[in-house]
Amino acid sequence: MNGTWPATPFGNSEFEPQRQRVIVSYVWEPALLERARSVAVSRDDLARMRSAQEMLAAMLDHKAAGSSASLPAVLGPMLDVNGSDQRENRRAAIFVLAAYLSEKNIAAFIPEAANWPKIRPVTLTVLGRNDSAQHFVISAALAAWAGEPIADAIGLYKELADANHGSGFSFADLAADRAGTRFGELLNRGDPKLQALVQGELSEHDLIPSLDALPESINERTFRRQFSNPGSPAYQQLAEEIERRLAAMPLYQAKSP
Repeated sequence: MNGTWPATPFGNSEFEPQRQRVIVSYVWEPALLERARSVAVSRDDLARMRSAQEMLAAMLDHKAAGSSASLPAVLGPMLDVNGSDQRENRRAAIFVLAAYLSEKNIAAFIPEAANWPKIRPVTLTVLGRNDSAQHFVISAALAAWAGEPIADAIGLYKELADANHGSGFSFADLAADRAGTRFGELLNRGDPKLQALVQGELSEHDLIPSLDALPESINERTFRRQFSNPGSPAYQQLAEEIERRLAAMPLYQAKSP
């Protein structure tokens, strides 16, 4: 899909010089899947991904097809791994979860997975929402695998489709995206706070902030009228509110100098 909105959060980057950061939003492009088919995955990564797939399949096997389960109840055990390759095991786990939640057959870009255990179709939720779970995990996977070819196999296509044809742009989804990105960054660098968290009982409120009062279902016309673009004061006010909520969460609080 190709977006028609100039400088919107769908598949674009935002540079904030005051905060010395760049925020990148990802949109699923069908061509990515074709490029991803040729991605070479190391034998060790394949073994880790298969192990993660087997674990996820086993955890959901007792669930009825079409039922729901809490994302933290699944994510916590999948990340609670030990060993010298702990970071790589966790990256494999978040990749498998992202493929599952994005409703993409993992064998489409990891052909070796065709013979791996099939995962029962269960709806994973966080704060009672499947869309928030999708946005969180896919963004976490993109952050955890950032800069590596396999990241091309992970896509976030739903928001653009919603904006043009469905429920519209959602600041709640943006909050889940930002939380997922933070989580993936912590996972990628093996942050001690994440290590301590996954060894306990992971809760929904450990992962994403409250989504209360964040506007949703904003179609393109309304978005242009109310927010114009991501650089507008109205948009920035909500974006800063999301960052404020994230900064108040213990997992995402910056270290003191």
